[in-house]
Amino acid sequence: MLRTDEQTRHFDDFADILLRCNHLYRPSLDSITLLNAVESRRQIEIFDYTNSADAFTRAFGMRNSLKCLQALTSLGTAIHDYRKVCDLGCGSGAFSLAFAYLARNPNLELHGLDAAETQLSLSEELMSVARLPGKFAFEQRSLPAPIGYLPDLTLSSYWFCENEHVIFDPALFDLTVGKELLVVDYEKIIDHITAFLPRGFRVLGRYSANIEVPAALTEFVAQEKASVHSIHIGRVLD
Repeated sequence: MLRTDEQTRHFDDFADILLRCNHLYRPSLDSITLLNAVESRRQIEIFDYTNSADAFTRAFGMRNSLKCLQALTSLGTAIHDYRKVCDLGCGSGAFSLAFAYLARNPNLELHGLDAAETQLSLSEELMSVARLPGKFAFEQRSLPAPIGYLPDLTLSSYWFCENEHVIFDPALFDLTVGKELLVVDYEKIIDHITAFLPRGFRVLGRYSANIEVPAALTEFVAQEKASVHSIHIGRVLD
């Protein structure tokens, strides 16, 4: 885990990266309507990304990236050692962006998978504008499915809440995990992953934190603080 002063510096620097991509995040009437609807219901949401990818990204993209960045700080300096990384259900690229920023690894090979073509287009544009080191590729895939290789690390941001059945099926869960898995999701989902973790996997760490949104981003995030829940899982290898 990074020290508080290091985390503050990372969040301030990351804010500059996010502002570089502000045309993807600037609020619109659709995104404000979506944000207000979700905040009023206060429940786990399942979104139609085919029709609302842009609105979703503008409403929640920056906030999710900040949450992912906070979760990634739990990896400490080990984050620089992951070379092959898979972003499962990458959406508009929130986790990919945060990982690439913090890893700063020119040898990084990050592969994002998602079922929604509109989301993948946003991911590609986001990473192109951010200009972070590494190689990035995004592919349309129906998930869960065999990835075709064993990543050093799989990332997942709010994918399990929309595919909760995978948590309870060891065979499907096995398809989602590389050598390690880092999940950012609702606390209820993290509880379920912990309770139903199949044999062959172990919890490396579980974290909850509150983050302060950098002042430069409050126009986009529409709140000053946010909570994040994450779990880090390792595969027990022979």
